[in-house]
Amino acid sequence: MSAEKWWVNYPWRMVQTNLCEIDMEDIDAVKFVQELKDFNATLVTFNAAGIIASYETKLPFQNKSNYLHGDSLDRILKECHKAGIKVIARCDFSKIGKNIFEEHPDWAYRQTNGEELEYNGYVQTCINGEYQQKYIYDILKELFDEYDFDGLYCNMSSTFVVDYELKVHEPCHCDTCKKMFKEQFDMDIPDQVNPRDPAFGKYMMFIGKCSAMQKQKMQKVVKSINENIAINGFDYFRTECNQDVNHHAWLYDASANSRRIAGPDRTKVVDDASAVYMAFQYRHSCISSNLLEVRQWQNLAYSNSTSMYILGTIGKHKDKSGLVASKKAFDFFAKHEDTYQGLVSKAEVLLVEKKLMGRNDPEVDGLVQALTEMHVPFDEMKVEELTPEKLSRYKALVLADVSTVSDDQAKMIDEYVKAGGKIIATGESGCANERRMPRQKMAFESLGVTDITERRKTKSSTFQFKESDCAVFKNCAAKGIDDIVPWDKLLVANVKEDAKKYMELAPEQPFGPPEICYTTDKTDIPAVTAYKYGEGLGVYVPFNIGTFYFEFGYENSYEFFKDVVTEVAGVESIAPNVTPMCEIVLTGKTEDDGETKVIQLINQTGCFGNNRFCEPIPLENLEIRIDVPKGAKVTTLNGGVISCEENKIMLDRLDSFEAIKVH
Repeated sequence: MSAEKWWVNYPWRMVQTNLCEIDMEDIDAVKFVQELKDFNATLVTFNAAGIIASYETKLPFQNKSNYLHGDSLDRILKECHKAGIKVIARCDFSKIGKNIFEEHPDWAYRQTNGEELEYNGYVQTCINGEYQQKYIYDILKELFDEYDFDGLYCNMSSTFVVDYELKVHEPCHCDTCKKMFKEQFDMDIPDQVNPRDPAFGKYMMFIGKCSAMQKQKMQKVVKSINENIAINGFDYFRTECNQDVNHHAWLYDASANSRRIAGPDRTKVVDDASAVYMAFQYRHSCISSNLLEVRQWQNLAYSNSTSMYILGTIGKHKDKSGLVASKKAFDFFAKHEDTYQGLVSKAEVLLVEKKLMGRNDPEVDGLVQALTEMHVPFDEMKVEELTPEKLSRYKALVLADVSTVSDDQAKMIDEYVKAGGKIIATGESGCANERRMPRQKMAFESLGVTDITERRKTKSSTFQFKESDCAVFKNCAAKGIDDIVPWDKLLVANVKEDAKKYMELAPEQPFGPPEICYTTDKTDIPAVTAYKYGEGLGVYVPFNIGTFYFEFGYENSYEFFKDVVTEVAGVESIAPNVTPMCEIVLTGKTEDDGETKVIQLINQTGCFGNNRFCEPIPLENLEIRIDVPKGAKVTTLNGGVISCEENKIMLDRLDSFEAIKVH
């Protein structure tokens, strides 16, 4: 471990204790640390400064807690360090007390009507106001000069304003923002959050630049005090996996968060904080404990880290169900630290995603779910991150409706296919240039699709199998599936003569009354094309199959895409006979005594739809198809019994989690 960068290869087992100010009334440093040790935590995030200071601040523009009667912040830090636990300072500069606002009204965010935004006595600040541009650095200097923190996390640092009822407010209209925006773009700040408004696009550029400049300044200030302080967004990357009463949980939230940030080589330290509480208004009540357990196993499997986010301290947390469930992964990780040291992904498929303002893309999420369920290990990467070197490690790419692609990016992917790679593209992949201008021709020559003739809205059109298709679409044929739904939009294009075309479109038909719900018409528009390009293969699905599957979860869509991946493109599943309700992660590393592989299995049989998570049902006799070198030692780390053949491993039973080590 580097002495200068303690966070590199550090066993990251984080407990984020988001304290209420009253928790400092009687906090006992020794007891607090013992609770962390019992949880096998190696880090803790602790309230420090900003909205309320948890120490005897000398600065007039942050309110000091009225409950500093327990052990001091300094004592807590010393006890944590004595136990080998790193401490991250949690700061929140998004709000100031009403008393401070009244002295400095120009520090506030302003709504379009000029009013400040107040919530329970605290006023939203503006990123371009003097508070965030000047005075927070005085706070940071005081904090890190006087207290021996190991890291910094700034909460709610985005320039988007979302209140605690999850209402998204309009762009800031304070005098400073209006002046800066006018100078840069010669236009007024838009009144609403509207991605279709060109002015809002300019505003996104504006706030992105403001945010980046502030983060860079914050890093410079903090590192000048102590370069060994780990800063979120630079040295480690915190994200959050949560559920709210206003939206359902997604089973693969933690998987996607960890996989996307860590990257294939896991070069980034991921802190995917799994929030225990239900929602802002129910912070003391836990979500389903079995979901929390699954999320921690996913964090461990995809990023070699675990992270739990609670309100208050472990000992005082009222609902212990989520803590008990989360602790299983913490304990397992602590026991097998050496195994997880240096683990990287061994996936041979890459899911390529478009760059988005928001966090979620339903096309991506649906393909994540489908690939996971068919047991095709994969990594995730944004299209702008691709390089020839990164592509060379994969046998296949899946392009998730990646519409905006530059000529250079398209050429790079074509060269990858020509050299023997495979691509599977959905929707409008390659149909616009980097300026988002529509193309007349598909960007990728390797797909065998030429002129785009129509972007068709569909309501009742379906694709139907020809008799010759059934030999290829084996899973659909075995299930008796005949119609595939493109849902609401379909891209129609000319296809090269030597491309293989599968299925045919039955055009729009009446869908009521039932007596006339049919059509006898057929077209030559295919659901799938496969084109041999150089030594490789390009497969194209001209609609958003991932989005439709994510929204509705139909077996029809899943079996279709499974056939596209495994039969048309020839990408192999490592566990074709294992239920989709088991997530399998393929990892490994090179050690002095040779290659080590670690196959991790997460039992998800307790998931019912998107909102009910129960104790998983044990799975038995799981077959994993993976090469086992002659003479290799194969062991389980969580109690399972295995038997091996040359190219497969049989696991007798999977309860909640298992890791199989081949070395």
